[in-house]
Amino acid sequence: MNKKIFLVLFLYLSGFCMASANLSFQLPQLPVSFRQELEVAKAHMKKNMLDSAELSLRKVKSMLPPLKDTIGTFNYLQYLDAYHDLLFRKSLHEQAKQVSQEMLRVSKKTNDKKHMAEAFYGLALNQSKLGQWSLAADNITKALKVSEGLYNTAEKAKYYFFLSDVFFELREGNKSLDYSTKAYSLLSSSGNTNLIKERLDIALLEMLSGQDDLALRHLQEAERNIDKAREPLQVARIYLFLSHAYVIKKQFDHSLIELNKIPEYYTRINNEDPGFKLHTEMAMAETHYGLGNYERAKYYFNRNINQALREMDTSDIRECYQLGSRIYEALGDKGTALDYLKRYIVFSDSANSVSMKKAIHETDIKYQTTLKEKAIADQKLLIMRKDYELHRKDRYLIFGCSAIVLLILSVVIVYLVYRNRNQAIELTLLKAQIHPHFLFNTLNNLFALCISKSDAAPGVVLGLANILRYILYECNSVTADLQKELDIIAEYVALEKIRHVEGLEVNTYMDPELRGYTVAPLLLLPLVENAYKHGVNKLEGDCWINIEARIRGNKFIFKISNNKPLTANRSVVKSK
Repeated sequence: MNKKIFLVLFLYLSGFCMASANLSFQLPQLPVSFRQELEVAKAHMKKNMLDSAELSLRKVKSMLPPLKDTIGTFNYLQYLDAYHDLLFRKSLHEQAKQVSQEMLRVSKKTNDKKHMAEAFYGLALNQSKLGQWSLAADNITKALKVSEGLYNTAEKAKYYFFLSDVFFELREGNKSLDYSTKAYSLLSSSGNTNLIKERLDIALLEMLSGQDDLALRHLQEAERNIDKAREPLQVARIYLFLSHAYVIKKQFDHSLIELNKIPEYYTRINNEDPGFKLHTEMAMAETHYGLGNYERAKYYFNRNINQALREMDTSDIRECYQLGSRIYEALGDKGTALDYLKRYIVFSDSANSVSMKKAIHETDIKYQTTLKEKAIADQKLLIMRKDYELHRKDRYLIFGCSAIVLLILSVVIVYLVYRNRNQAIELTLLKAQIHPHFLFNTLNNLFALCISKSDAAPGVVLGLANILRYILYECNSVTADLQKELDIIAEYVALEKIRHVEGLEVNTYMDPELRGYTVAPLLLLPLVENAYKHGVNKLEGDCWINIEARIRGNKFIFKISNNKPLTANRSVVKSK
């Protein structure tokens, strides 16, 4: 009996020990839940569900084991990588940069080169978004150096694509194309079959560097080979890039055809690229402008410009300002066109600032594929520094000469402005002399015709309207059409004939070759008016006026003559 009890007790204790052993064996499996929750967070980020991703990452952080061993440190680095991705997607670039710095510190401590390269890449990515181009160039160069011993072509290609993006933002198309082509070659040699996106990026760079026909051929090839059902976003990108290629070639009707293919994909690609519709509709505005559909272009532009200013990159915003200026100028809204043009100039000046140029130069020489190329770049930099020291003293002389030149130009500009202002004042005074005298005479004539209920009254009103319209609205420029000026003189003579029905003979001769010439506005009309004022109006008998306009060689001859009272002739003789 005691043996049986002992046997049962032994079996119970054995089972308990085995269960304890199994329990102790299961404890290290805790990272499985950690990895699962981390994958859930990454899946939420891919779907742009950032709030859900943040909740999942909080759970991941609470599951982190102590950093006492390699596994704990590795899991901590994975968490930092995912957390950086979340902050970057939320455009919290300063916080994301701090996470990358922490990731770099831990990875250096453990000599984890993969996460070290990712930390440098994360720093460069956020610095580029903050406009810190030089720092971004330094860090992406370090990422490339660290990744050289990893034999991970996909990571290297990603870093090369980032360098390509830096030059693309700086509108250095050829350099951007070089780095993008190098990245594409790495992916192709590694057997990567999903190269459509990279091929499209290269096509865009080909357009930027002026290789339009080559880009068009590559895009058409991609359209033929892509699976339209499985890759809706890439299909839509192909259509958008094709549209851009046709715009460059001034084939706007083809561009509109490609753009009209895109809207059916909006519902399928909105989660992947929420800003794609914005770029498409701004392309619609540009295409309709090219087709001359200015109202339609204005519709798409006004519908999207506010969102574009919030979400687009600086270079794209600058192009939007330029497009807005062209659209409103074509519609005749000069004020709005000028406003957009001023904004475009401000952005252009920013892109061409000294820091931008320095970033272009430094990024160009930061990374070289061989030590020999790096040594050559260092020599170039040393020569540039010595050259800078040699020419620093000459700058004072250059600045002094520039100041003198600017002073001279300022004086010349002030003189020209003053002279033009005087001419404008003289022209205004001349108009002021013409308007009241002529207007009152004509209104008196019209009043007399209305009292007598003459059928000529409507004609007088129409003639007066034509002359006033010309004086008030068509004489604001420096020159006027010569034929139009002569037509107004004919209108004036016709109005004066109503007042001088009898006893006045007006003879006119106009050279038929007068079309196509210009003259200062209202230069000729005062001469005709004076012939009536000082000649015809003071004669009681028959009177005459001869008007002649002709071209002789490169000279315009306008001759007017009339008879005048004898008293006027006698006064002239006495004055002599």
